Amino acid sequence: MAVPLIISPTSPLLDSRDAVILDASWLYEPDPPTRNAYEEFLTGPRFPKAQFWDLEAVSEPHPDGYVLMLPSPERFASFAGKHGITPDTHVIVYDGEGVFAAPRTAWTFKVYGHKKVSVIDGGLPRAKKEGVALETDSPREIKVEAEYPVPVVDGNAVVDFAQVSRLAERRSLTADSTVLVDARPSSSYEAGHIPTSLLLDFPSSLLKDPTGFTYLRSAEDLKRHIAGQLGKDKLDQILSGDVTIVNTCGGGLSAAINWLLFQSLGVNSRLYDEVSILCPVTSRTGD
Repeated sequence: MAVPLIISPTSPLLDSRDAVILDASWLYEPDPPTRNAYEEFLTGPRFPKAQFWDLEAVSEPHPDGYVLMLPSPERFASFAGKHGITPDTHVIVYDGEGVFAAPRTAWTFKVYGHKKVSVIDGGLPRAKKEGVALETDSPREIKVEAEYPVPVVDGNAVVDFAQVSRLAERRSLTADSTVLVDARPSSSYEAGHIPTSLLLDFPSSLLKDPTGFTYLRSAEDLKRHIAGQLGKDKLDQILSGDVTIVNTCGGGLSAAINWLLFQSLGVNSRLYDEVSILCPVTSRTGD
């Protein structure tokens, strides 16, 4: 049975015996610096039956020290199995910021062909606000590890450095019927970005609750927002499938947020899984 990619913190799917719930929290520049996502998971609160999915541990080690790289098929299969996940498991992902790190984990499962994946919109803080019953005692131990077959990468979900380098050398923004979309904050984009890429910054693309957590816009609101940033013509091309999207950022995390945003509109897009600083950059915002 198919499952929705995006669910609310009150979804009955969370109570399914077949679901594995993953806390994929990851902190960028934690404030205070002593904050630790795993320690916060252990302390609680957390969703009942949740397990911690360590983004940095799962990620493939990079010779230049880059973090959050896509794991190899073997590494992914090993970590999935250790969390009791099989190819038929419904994987439900959330994080402690609302919508931040969870999309990266959801995308990783999708890259490896996992069919049943959902992201909790608003994550743990929205669940707290809405009065969802949460765990505060010690996390439950995984009783049975599973055997996850080594999967194959979905080539339609990810692009590499060589592909993005070719796109950066195009003479127009939509040559090859592809649009490069940069998810970083506008200040980062203006300081230097991949040539021919357009800005759809994740901070303004999400909504922010007064208590501080982020959550998704409605479909119509998101369309208006994208049209305001990329232009109505670009939005129409994206929705019609006349162009395809390649999401970029500084290291793969916020690009996955934009991936989720496009998915919420029924648009499949790809993600550049290497840091954009590897590509030639320009400081001219119109390129």
